[in-house]
Amino acid sequence: MMFNMQPGVEQEHEAHQGKYTFAAQSVDDLRTWQQTFRAELAQLLGLADRPLPQSFAAELLDSVDCGDYIEEKYAFQMPDGPMPVYLLVPKAEPPFKLIMAFHGHGPGVGTILGKHPDPTVQQAMIDNQDNFAQELARAGYLVCAVEQRGFGERLTDQVKPDNHNSCRHLAFDYMMHGKTLLGERLFDAMTALSWLQQRDDLVPGIVGNTGHSGGGTTALYLAALDDRITTSVVGCYFCDYYYSILGMSHCECNYVPGLLPLGDVADVGALITPKPLRFINGQVDPIFPIEGVHKAYKTVERAYALADAQDDLSLYVHPAGHRYDLAASVEWFNKWL
Repeated sequence: MMFNMQPGVEQEHEAHQGKYTFAAQSVDDLRTWQQTFRAELAQLLGLADRPLPQSFAAELLDSVDCGDYIEEKYAFQMPDGPMPVYLLVPKAEPPFKLIMAFHGHGPGVGTILGKHPDPTVQQAMIDNQDNFAQELARAGYLVCAVEQRGFGERLTDQVKPDNHNSCRHLAFDYMMHGKTLLGERLFDAMTALSWLQQRDDLVPGIVGNTGHSGGGTTALYLAALDDRITTSVVGCYFCDYYYSILGMSHCECNYVPGLLPLGDVADVGALITPKPLRFINGQVDPIFPIEGVHKAYKTVERAYALADAQDDLSLYVHPAGHRYDLAASVEWFNKWL
């Protein structure tokens, strides 16, 4: 007798359908579905009935001339401690168009800023196009890069030795308190955005949003839940969960207890309809397989078609693996921002 549990897991997943699995048949259905699903998703992530701050304490720690732009580092005071926030301000005449940028797993926010203490590692990051915040600033956008919880300077004492992060510990700590790491990261992003909107050098009503891998998680959910986001590029994250975070070993910070009874990643993507949205994925990405990408994308395509917004949606597949694509990102923001 075989006692392997994988067949039972697969059977459960195949039979499962979330409460908000996308099935709208009209624009009115779509809008009603978005309103109700968004409200329950915000509740699940601990964001409902949680007001964003109305006043902000942000201390400028450093300002560095980076040639095409100025890199400013701030200590932004949050209820549970300070948060590093970097602003990349172009050397051009304002107003600027704002892009929120989110790094994935690794050393921290330095990856997307294009810097690392080890020159060899830094060059490898640039070769892998991880430095997208830097490149978007060079393209003329004012970029806000938030250090995500569990990485870089935002560690707990329980550091995972293999890649020097604390996201595993934070994920479990928040779960035990009835919260989620994703929800806390989103609250950070929303708070930073509220602070930025007080600036007088930004084009009002326009906010771009992008991230890669774990940063793509933040970018996707931020676009789904925060109406202030107007255009998004989600890098190497969007993939049916059965193929990706349920199909193989992933970091614990990818998991949200109680999510699938509501919906899968495709349903979260459909919440963004009809705002401009591009997914970037690698043809041979080993941790977000392209088969799962195409499966999930079909759902979002149906939502955008229903809203007569097909031209506002894009799936860009590059021939490589788990990496961002700067040209595809800049092209999309230049078109829609």
